[in-house]
Amino acid sequence: MGNPGAFHHSITLQSFTVFFLLAVFVADYHVQGGDDGCSLFSCGHLRDISYPFRRRGDPHECGVEEYELGCTSSKATIHINTGTYYVTAINYTGSYFWVMDTNFNTSSSCPLPLWNHIPYFGYYGDTDSVSPPGFRYLLTQSSYEACFCNCSRAVTDNSRYKPVACLSANNSYVYVWVSGSCVVEDLEPYCGYLAKIPFRDEYSSYWRQLQNASYAEITQHISKGFTVQFPVPVYLEPSASEQLRKNINLCLNNSISYFKEQISG
Repeated sequence: MGNPGAFHHSITLQSFTVFFLLAVFVADYHVQGGDDGCSLFSCGHLRDISYPFRRRGDPHECGVEEYELGCTSSKATIHINTGTYYVTAINYTGSYFWVMDTNFNTSSSCPLPLWNHIPYFGYYGDTDSVSPPGFRYLLTQSSYEACFCNCSRAVTDNSRYKPVACLSANNSYVYVWVSGSCVVEDLEPYCGYLAKIPFRDEYSSYWRQLQNASYAEITQHISKGFTVQFPVPVYLEPSASEQLRKNINLCLNNSISYFKEQISG
């Protein structure tokens, strides 16, 4: 007489295998966005761009509106919240892309971010107060923010504050510091918020180095941009969705019938 435990273990293993393959099939379909007939395109220096990105004027079914790119002969841009950003690279494997604020002039000897250029922060399903309710697109992936403030007197007892001499004047002292998030609690009582900008990506490990960085060094880090994550929710066209449903049901029905036969035996 065979070992019933071993038999059922084999059936369970086969079940997991079938459902794992099915999950991979569905995930791959969602990542690719289905066969929507939209071709790869170029934008600025970027090549072979695909879903979720789209160009202005592309058919509605191509890409996602929030990922629409503006294209010139040398640049690709995207709107995020209140700002416009250069798209410098796209990593489809890691599901993120690099951007730089178009208004942060790295060629200037004394650049300062715009106070009202604030990208979205948070995680899928958990956004901060800046993000619109339920907004899950274009979330910043970066670990660090450069925080700028303007103070009515010199800060002498906070080593985190790095002076920005080129922006300071009589009775106006500008400072920058690096934080995981710019919050009011970090401001000295006689200082006011000026601007903030994220930089690097979520995998950076420069915390100790950045705590001692000067304004010029922080600017160099900012000039490399920051990362924004995707994918986004994929909404299938009715015909594609119906075909996918039929395929899944067929696979499930055949699998269930097979397992019932094995168990009844």
